[in-house]
Amino acid sequence: MTTRFTERDLERWVERGLLSAEQRDAILEELTTRPPDEGLSVVTLLYYGGGLLVLLAYGIFLGFQWEAMNEAGRVVIAAFSLAFFAAISTFLIQNQRFRVPGELLQVVAVAIVPMLAFAVLDAIGLWPDDPGFRTPFQDREEYHTDLTWGRMGIAGITMLGAWAAFRHSRSPYALVAGIMSAAWFVLDVSIQIQPDRVRFEWGTPQLVLLALMGAGALAAGVLTAGAGDRDYSLWLFVLGLAGLAIGLSVKAFETDAWAWGALWLLVSLVIVALSVPLQQRLFAAAGLAGVFIYIGRLVFDVFETAGAALAFVVLGLMVLAAGAIYQRFSERLYERGGET
Repeated sequence: MTTRFTERDLERWVERGLLSAEQRDAILEELTTRPPDEGLSVVTLLYYGGGLLVLLAYGIFLGFQWEAMNEAGRVVIAAFSLAFFAAISTFLIQNQRFRVPGELLQVVAVAIVPMLAFAVLDAIGLWPDDPGFRTPFQDREEYHTDLTWGRMGIAGITMLGAWAAFRHSRSPYALVAGIMSAAWFVLDVSIQIQPDRVRFEWGTPQLVLLALMGAGALAAGVLTAGAGDRDYSLWLFVLGLAGLAIGLSVKAFETDAWAWGALWLLVSLVIVALSVPLQQRLFAAAGLAGVFIYIGRLVFDVFETAGAALAFVVLGLMVLAAGAIYQRFSERLYERGGET
């Protein structure tokens, strides 16, 4: 059970002689200067919901107005929006009590950066114009090459904006925005250097690269867990699992992609195995979900028989039995292992 106290409790403890006035002041100073508690609460849910609503609603608003504005108008409205949300977020971040909504509005400001970058590139004539599908193939290839360069520029600028925001606030939300921008930049780079690239279609190299970046995010989460004042591991775990799922699932669930399917199953089992020493329920849930999803794929798409489903029922019962047997004898085994 979590026990909470207020400033009135501190005053009462001072009156009863449990604390000195200097200790009370030191406690209050420490509570107001430390990073906010990131635990889930009603207030946190309201902050998350409000931040996402602002991002979604403002994006829809600009979407309705975007086509009606000329190039200069787009630059002005995007620059004004960036300055507005950056100023509000900076003001709130400086007040520790409202740091979380400030960090969320900071992400809104970062999300406006690619919009402003596109508006500027379009206004100065550097954004490529779509030549249409009836143009020669060579012109289409040149357009997609130029478009990829433009996307790389926008991703790079957004990555720099997110990094600047993270340096100012050390916010996990800014970190997520920066990692996603960096991932998009790397994927576009891989398309540009791929000799047999076909427009902007993700192929096997991009999927493998995405899965590797996901594995890297998981490793970074494990290495940085509890290493500083703020814990970014949860966000790195979420990004890493998402990268692995997207990178492997496209190929793993094709009917004849047995090697990819085996890799998906192996990675899922490894994640399940890591959940125990790392004590990460997120790993357990994601890994088991990956295993069960692939089992469902085998039953419905490969074996296509009710007997296969029944066989997996028996397998599940055997797994449960193994767990029960381990629980029954594990303490006795440990006791024997401790004997000299």
